[in-house]
Amino acid sequence: MTYDLIIQGGTIVDGSGNAAYRGDIAIKDGVIAAIGAVEGSARETIDASGALVTPGFVDIHCHYDGQVSWDPDLMPSSVHGVTTAVMGSCGVGFAPVHVRDRTALIELMEGVEDIPGTALAEGINWRWESFEEYLDAIDDFPHAIDFAAQVPHDSLRVYVMGERALAGEEATDEDIATMR
Repeated sequence: MTYDLIIQGGTIVDGSGNAAYRGDIAIKDGVIAAIGAVEGSARETIDASGALVTPGFVDIHCHYDGQVSWDPDLMPSSVHGVTTAVMGSCGVGFAPVHVRDRTALIELMEGVEDIPGTALAEGINWRWESFEEYLDAIDDFPHAIDFAAQVPHDSLRVYVMGERALAGEEATDEDIATMR
């Protein structure tokens, strides 16, 4: 059989819990077609001798919430085998957001992460207000890896409560009902 790609001679760690083993992986039409001692040829062959071959990693805690709008590679995760990143960690992020609160959300992120506010202010391509619009916007940006997004509680509180959230006030029953 002719494949599109054969990754040859790597140490395969398949994520099943089984021991690692040396083998090949063949890809056809974007799908793994064979694993083990692959017979056949390919348009491209990668010699993986001495390398680990694994499924993509999922980064369950990252702060790419703004970077996703300007960095299609989501560096450095994409060069370390991450194929899915989960954003909205630590309760900080950039949606939902009223235009008037963008700077406040940048300052919240800056306070939690070592991400300069100027980089965020200059880099974020604000094309949303609601969380749904954020998801649509980030899906439209080019990206090398997949991502998932959680609704960040700080953003949600600021969206509903405004300055009261930033002052650390407790949410009212009405605020909580609106957040839901």
